[in-house]
Amino acid sequence: RIVQAAVKMVIEPIFEKEFLPMSYGFRPGRGCKDALREVDGYIKAGNTFVVDADLKSYFDTIPHDRLMEQVEQRISDGELLNVIRLFLQQEVMDGLERWTPTGGTPQGAVLSPLLANIYLHPLDKLVTDAGMKMVRYADDFVILCGNKTQAEEGLRLVREWTEGNGLTLHPDKTHLGDCSQSGQGFEFLGY
Repeated sequence: RIVQAAVKMVIEPIFEKEFLPMSYGFRPGRGCKDALREVDGYIKAGNTFVVDADLKSYFDTIPHDRLMEQVEQRISDGELLNVIRLFLQQEVMDGLERWTPTGGTPQGAVLSPLLANIYLHPLDKLVTDAGMKMVRYADDFVILCGNKTQAEEGLRLVREWTEGNGLTLHPDKTHLGDCSQSGQGFEFLGY
């Protein structure tokens, strides 16, 4: 845990400069209530068409090779990169069987939330560059739009990006609706 905390202290400021304001989870000075206020503001401004998205087993499925490609875009120190690789490839003991994961970040580890945010940063940019309003807290996010066509385009963009990056939208937990209509509300961060 000490080594992970040291690695986090070194790389977090580098990536924090890159992260977009719409990302709230596991970031210094940002929290759940801030994300909820942002969502509320977008809805009050008329962005009532909502894509409520859920990534299926996100922390367990982040592809190591693609994650490391993103880390290597900002970090060039070979020893530091090796420490991150070793962290990701820690052997897992499942009953009496040992195996080395090729995806996912160890649950409860100090470094996992930062790495998870690094991996989703390109998605944040994609949606934002498309002119859509998105609020993300770790792997839980909503896209808020002014009309159904834009929301459908947002869902298409997200689906295309996730499929191309080794992730899966949960089919039963990803919805599109107009939250101004009765019975079409959504739940975000437990609210």
